Amino acid sequence: MILRIDHVGVVTGDLAAAGTGLGLMDMKNTYADDVNAYGVATSFWQCPGDTTSIELVAPVRPDAAVHGHLARLGPGLNHVAFEVDDIDADLLALQDRGAVLVDEKPCQGGRPGLRVAFAHLGPATGLLVELVDYGNRA
Repeated sequence: MILRIDHVGVVTGDLAAAGTGLGLMDMKNTYADDVNAYGVATSFWQCPGDTTSIELVAPVRPDAAVHGHLARLGPGLNHVAFEVDDIDADLLALQDRGAVLVDEKPCQGGRPGLRVAFAHLGPATGLLVELVDYGNRA
C-alpha cells in the first residue's frame, strides 16, 4: 500500500551545481551516497520541517541508469517515489495492473536500509515511479 510521496528524483550532470540551486531555496542537503546498482551518485534535499525530499541523481559511470535520460532530455524531472509498506507485494500488484517493471526485484536504494524498485506507468503519463520501502522504520 502506498503510504506517501517520499521524494521527487531530478537527473543532473552536475550534483554540486544542482545542489547550489536548491540551496537558493533554503533547502538543506540531508543525505548523499552512491547507488552502485544504478551507477549513480545521489543527494537528498529537504525544506526545514518537511520529510519529502528532492533527490538529485547524477551518473558516476558510463553504464549509469540515467545516461539515456540525460542524452534524450537533459537535466530535469526523472521520477516520483512513493513509500510503500510491502515493496514485494506492491511491485507485483503494479505489474498485475499493467505497469512495465524496470526492476523485477527490489534493489538497495540510496539511503541505509532502503529497498527500491522502478516501474513505468505507461504512455498516458510517461511517468517513471519508484517504490521505496524502509522496512521497519520507526
